[in-house]
Amino acid sequence: MANRKKATETILEYVEKIYPGGGNKEMYETILAKMSDKQFDAYMKKLASGEETLFMVAPNLSKARLSVERNIKIAKELGHEFFQRLWLTDDVTGEAYLTPIPYLVIDLPLRRQAQLLSKKSSIPQNNDQVDELTGQYSGKPRGASLSFPELQTLYAQGLEKTIEELIKFRGGDEDAFRAMNKAMIDGGAVSLDQISSKINSNVKSTQTLSTILKAMHLDNTLLNK
Repeated sequence: MANRKKATETILEYVEKIYPGGGNKEMYETILAKMSDKQFDAYMKKLASGEETLFMVAPNLSKARLSVERNIKIAKELGHEFFQRLWLTDDVTGEAYLTPIPYLVIDLPLRRQAQLLSKKSSIPQNNDQVDELTGQYSGKPRGASLSFPELQTLYAQGLEKTIEELIKFRGGDEDAFRAMNKAMIDGGAVSLDQISSKINSNVKSTQTLSTILKAMHLDNTLLNK
């Protein structure tokens, strides 16, 4: 019972230190008080193993504020170091090296986006119907679209060539699309770098937007290379 009291006091103390006046101390007082000794012991073991984590509720526009500087001081008090030198492996040489300066190492929440390209993929029957404004196929079934969140995900993964193929070669650049198809038919493979060096065209939607802006007496450089 003494250990439970001490553990509870420690949790409440640091919860309040991290977010003073935020109401989390009172929340944990209620939660922990309702636990039986068996439940409390199981909860402590989950905290120790990392299976469970103490969470904080920090509403927007609240008078109470979280503080990075305060958290760093609390971490030092607890003997925790946020910044660590990292062992990294060089992609070219394959050699491991220790970074000369420390970097912030923390656990962050990760939420898998529900909007995925694979969920809305469809293959058009042909390319006969093309939208005049975008140069993209507009018949049925429509081809898969690419949203901005999906574009950000591809960029974060370093898939620049995939983005180029989807938003240029398959995204309304007629000359690039024809060159890509011709390379596939003639040689069975496609190199975007080789095609790009031979063409000097733009996506049709870029041309359309440039024309609309000029019609509004707004000069632009959208078509400039």
